[in-house]
Amino acid sequence: MRVEKVNDDLINVYFNPFYFKDIDLNNKMELVDVIKGLIKKVEVRYKLFLSGFYKIKVYPSQKLGVFLNIIKIDDNEFSNTTNFRIVIYPNEKFYLETEFYELFDNVKKRYCNNKFYIDSEDIENIDSISDMINVIYGNEVKDLISNSIIIK
Repeated sequence: MRVEKVNDDLINVYFNPFYFKDIDLNNKMELVDVIKGLIKKVEVRYKLFLSGFYKIKVYPSQKLGVFLNIIKIDDNEFSNTTNFRIVIYPNEKFYLETEFYELFDNVKKRYCNNKFYIDSEDIENIDSISDMINVIYGNEVKDLISNSIIIK
């Protein structure tokens, strides 16, 4: 698990696949229930003190895990409670970002801003290189596809 508090209105959370090993990520109701429980654990463990109304963007990947963007929408009307609107993006692309070209041989790469990007579907196992990559998803992937060049 990795938690990054970007600012008072945005928290990014990553859960590795272990947290979801017995969960069908395509079952939205089951996934939402698990996410709610994990958010409570994250709130306590990292002392986040969430209150207000939040939109939670959920990006699930069986291979990589689950990525959350917790976005604060309103705190005036919900000052004494915490409410979530959970939105699941089940078919999103995930790209692996690295500065090391040779890390992935024989794989189509994208190049943008002095970094290389590889579609996560093209890689079987990322465990051994996980400390040398970042994962991008959502709008970042859309920007990458429109602003990058394809190289071999």
